Amino acid sequence: MRADSTTTTTSGTLSSLHRIEPLRGTDNYNVWRIQMEDILTDLDLYKYVDCSYTIPPQTIELKITGGKDPDGKALADEVRTIENEDHSKWFKFDRKALSNIRLRVDGSVLTHIQACTYSADAWDLLASTFQVKGTVGLIDLRRKFFSHRMAETEDIEEHIQQMRGWFQQINLIASGTITEVDWITTLVASLPDSWDTFTQSVSFRFSTDANELANQISDLRSRMLAEAHQRSTRNSESKAFFSSGKPNFNRSMRTNVKPVVKSKTKCNNCGKIGHWAAEC
Repeated sequence: MRADSTTTTTSGTLSSLHRIEPLRGTDNYNVWRIQMEDILTDLDLYKYVDCSYTIPPQTIELKITGGKDPDGKALADEVRTIENEDHSKWFKFDRKALSNIRLRVDGSVLTHIQACTYSADAWDLLASTFQVKGTVGLIDLRRKFFSHRMAETEDIEEHIQQMRGWFQQINLIASGTITEVDWITTLVASLPDSWDTFTQSVSFRFSTDANELANQISDLRSRMLAEAHQRSTRNSESKAFFSSGKPNFNRSMRTNVKPVVKSKTKCNNCGKIGHWAAEC
């Protein structure tokens, strides 16, 4: 009973921390699936989803040995059938796994799994509905990956995430068809024309050692983020300069000249004070 209490408390605490973008459809299924696997694993619920922990039997047999009668003689072993507590617990925690899945999908996606009774059924149904598979899906993903160009106004981090997502989906369908070198080379090639100076400075001589290659790709990605940050800073400073450089002809500036008071003005015609020459 103590173990149940700990599991329930932990599940309730962790579920409030695991807030991810809900599953909307094919576009974000791959990322969503990976995040959900981590969440369900942390909650010790993934074993229900992947069916590695099957439904325990409803009853179990308990063998009682070593019994003696009032005279001290050994009794025959007794077998009793009792209710298996793990059976009801399985349904309880499988329902929690199902709830965690449903709470992290968009309303339009929920319609697909709202009738599911078990977490594994919902999980498999989402995979069959939204995971890109087959030749047509592979061709479509490869076309997107190799032909996509980053827009001048697009955020560099969002662009990298999009390209990485396509790369991972392609390799899920056909493992190893696109290498890490292909990924980083295509990413650099997808940058807009204004990045030409940067792209020309990139060395595409990558190491064949896996660890060294990972470091090279990480460094290049960091350079891209730093370049994007510098560009953003320069643009902000330019806008601020041109904005502050424009003269501000506001009303207060136009009214800086003090008005002439007629009561103190001398008439140019008669020489008396208090009126204009036109009024003389």
